Amino acid sequence: MLELEFITQEEYDEAMADNVYERIESHNINYLANSSSSTYFTDAVQKQVKEDLLAAGYNETQAEFLLYSGGLRIMTTMDPKIQAIADAEVANPDNYPADVKWLLDYALTITHADGTHTNYSKEMMTEYFKENVDKSFNLIFTSQDAALEAIEQYRNSLMQEGDDYDENYNLTPQPQTALAIIEQETGYVRALVGGRGAKEGRLTFNRATDATRQPGSTFKVLASYAPALDSCGITLASVFIDAPFNYADGTPVRNWYGEAYKGPVTVRYAIEQSMNIIAVKTITQVTPKLSYDYLINFGFTTLTTGKVVGNQVLGDVNQATALGGLTDGVTPLELTAAYATIANGGVYNTPKLYTQVLDADGNVILDNTGNEDSRRVLQESTAFLLTDAMVDVVTKGTGTAANFSGMAVAGKTGTTSNNVDVWFAGFTPYYTCATWVGYDNNVHMNSGRTAANETNIAKKLWHNIMEQIHEELPSQSFTVPTGVIQYSICKDSGKLANPGVCPESSIGTEYFAEGTIPTEICDVHYSGLICEYDQLPASAECPFSYQGVTTRLPAEDASLAQGSTMSTTLPDGTVTYTNPNVQSTCQHDANFFLNPDYETILNQQRYEIELRRQQHQQMLEQQQLQQNADG
Repeated sequence: MLELEFITQEEYDEAMADNVYERIESHNINYLANSSSSTYFTDAVQKQVKEDLLAAGYNETQAEFLLYSGGLRIMTTMDPKIQAIADAEVANPDNYPADVKWLLDYALTITHADGTHTNYSKEMMTEYFKENVDKSFNLIFTSQDAALEAIEQYRNSLMQEGDDYDENYNLTPQPQTALAIIEQETGYVRALVGGRGAKEGRLTFNRATDATRQPGSTFKVLASYAPALDSCGITLASVFIDAPFNYADGTPVRNWYGEAYKGPVTVRYAIEQSMNIIAVKTITQVTPKLSYDYLINFGFTTLTTGKVVGNQVLGDVNQATALGGLTDGVTPLELTAAYATIANGGVYNTPKLYTQVLDADGNVILDNTGNEDSRRVLQESTAFLLTDAMVDVVTKGTGTAANFSGMAVAGKTGTTSNNVDVWFAGFTPYYTCATWVGYDNNVHMNSGRTAANETNIAKKLWHNIMEQIHEELPSQSFTVPTGVIQYSICKDSGKLANPGVCPESSIGTEYFAEGTIPTEICDVHYSGLICEYDQLPASAECPFSYQGVTTRLPAEDASLAQGSTMSTTLPDGTVTYTNPNVQSTCQHDANFFLNPDYETILNQQRYEIELRRQQHQQMLEQQQLQQNADG
């Protein structure tokens, strides 16, 4: 208002100095029938109370009367201090790019000289501008003045002599945001923000509870890795191969970092780096049906096994669910509750916006303090393993911008295709929060390292809000539950280290649920006769064998193998391997020598081996020259 000169600097300073939340009685809301506006939290409470009144046997008329005229006293779960922090950060312009964009909502009615009326919608306005001005027109404007100019241009194109008009428009700042903060131990919703900008009226669209948006990579933890670790024998040390991989219909799965592949990686690293191919391979192995069952148990109500959309039947029991590719999407509140389940040791609590509702005489007519809706979704050990992996996300992975000091933090980033939706969902030992950012009309957000970057807003909001909430709370770490053991393994195979063969750099520790510690010795690092050409264990007839140590690709579930080749860098250069599910020793076996042209092939391989040696020697010499220059 100050920026638009609706108020003076003196009025602004007076308003900012007023700590309004000190004048609000904690946890209480009195609904006023003549109230013209309300908060997003109030709206959400009102809806939940009305639903619970209807479920308790009141009819629609009775429920409406009680809410608006019955003198109800509703004890909410809102924490005024936490809500104030969330509101302030969502409203803080420093958390967004400097150039605010505006989404226009518009409706026009023209009354003609003969008394007839013609109505025009924002969709019709969009069509006009696409046909006559700009094919990319999308109702997003760089300023409010630009929007008003467009309105005038459109209206003038329709008006004729003798016409009169009536129009309504609304400009909403973009990108928008929504968030929820839940105390995971109780399920109490401590804060809720359903949008950015001035809230007009009561029961307006609440993005925190009503907007279904694609969750992106936040779903990898819930849809793929939670069931995998909980009931399918997969551990954080299990190794998958990041290599070209297709969905069942043949469509390639794309990593967010492009066409490069990282080769063998552990589940822990796949979570840390938000790797798409590994998440899809994991849901393929655990089956999409099991994944769907877990997601329903996590409290999602917007998923479907199948619905007709146009001429297609769409559903969420498929591989794309691993990456958050859903039929309808999820709400920020339900995503927060799902992550709160992990934070709560695997126990789901239904999100609660109020504890009790009292009538005008002080009698309790609704009691929401029980935990009858609580249920165990994950083993406590699984919840900890996922938590510990998500600590890596915020300390060295894709979510470092959300981390803050003085408290244990775990979380997961989420970005959908073309940056339409961006999320951060995470928790501390105290609270769970999920933030969403995006355009209401699904415009692609700006990315990159410029000041106009909109894809970092979700992490920035999460960091700024949660850091303030925890400023005066005692520092806590995530507790290792009984039944979780830390054990030394080879990180390249996920199996027990082979002393003297596995490099020291490959040996490390990992957490395991009791009963899942590997019993097999590492078979990735091999000591013995090696084929210098294939860099695989040498066949008995191999002419290029030498005694040494090499690294093979780890075995992967045969159902996931697609016969692809892999490249990995070894000390003597880059060598191409075939998938170990197809070949475990070098090609020079008895069948190789049945080929009449085997001598020609061997000569070509000798030439390639010599070329590699020369390239390797040149690399060593360049390294030595660089060391001499640096020294």
